[in-house]
Amino acid sequence: MNEFQRQYIECSKRYREKEDADSVRALYALKESLEAESEPEAKRVLVDVYDLLDFKKSAYELFSALASQSDRKDLKRLGSLKEYAENWGDTFAVKCPKTAGEAKRQSEAEADLPFFRYHPHPLETGVFQEVKEEISCDCCGKPTKIYYEGPFYGFHADSHFCPNCIASGEAAQKYDGEFQDPFSVDEGVEDPARLDELIHRTPGYIGWQQEHWRAHCGDFCAYLGDVGAKEMKIQGVLEEVLEDPMWDENEKQWIRESVNGGSMQCYLFRCLHCGKHMVWMDFD
Repeated sequence: MNEFQRQYIECSKRYREKEDADSVRALYALKESLEAESEPEAKRVLVDVYDLLDFKKSAYELFSALASQSDRKDLKRLGSLKEYAENWGDTFAVKCPKTAGEAKRQSEAEADLPFFRYHPHPLETGVFQEVKEEISCDCCGKPTKIYYEGPFYGFHADSHFCPNCIASGEAAQKYDGEFQDPFSVDEGVEDPARLDELIHRTPGYIGWQQEHWRAHCGDFCAYLGDVGAKEMKIQGVLEEVLEDPMWDENEKQWIRESVNGGSMQCYLFRCLHCGKHMVWMDFD
């Protein structure tokens, strides 16, 4: 056993046992160190790391250059990786959780944005896009490097809005529109001001079908982003999500088998009051 294999065995064992943020970060650190190596032994272990993290296309392309055409074991694995690569690519690769430093930098980037209670990290979820060259907000006309790319139900649905025009409600008022369908929300929120804030002053999110907003403790929840079962395990919230009485046993099994970006997509929410996590899910 060489040193590369020893490191992989140690990291993969920790990941399979825990599937938490630290074990994923350790695999990514190993991935980066192996990518800097030129030895064939390191590259073969890198294939294992790619495979474990579901970088199927990367694993196949690298192993294609390493596999021995006279080794039946190599050829069998190459065929298996090829099938995954053609069907999955690297689409479903496990994302590396942010380090404390990365989280701090993101918080600094978001510090200049208005705060959205029901969508606290719109840069991370991808509904706000950052560009190098400024564009004009279609609502206020001011230049902006950050603009909205989520759903908007109203006139000029394809408009580019800056964060301030969403937070102030000016975009929704000017174009007589909504960022969330008011009928596609959980029941139990009696305060009309909270619904007004959600649909008129909160960035929406992009779902496969009609986006639905979860509620808990008499208020709407904070949307945290798209997830699959792996992401929920890494964040330590999967079992909590499965406690939700909204889902029957068949639906809970779908959640357990969900893959981020797959045909059955989960969307993660967190209660603003008790901190409970829950999901909405739909199909492509």
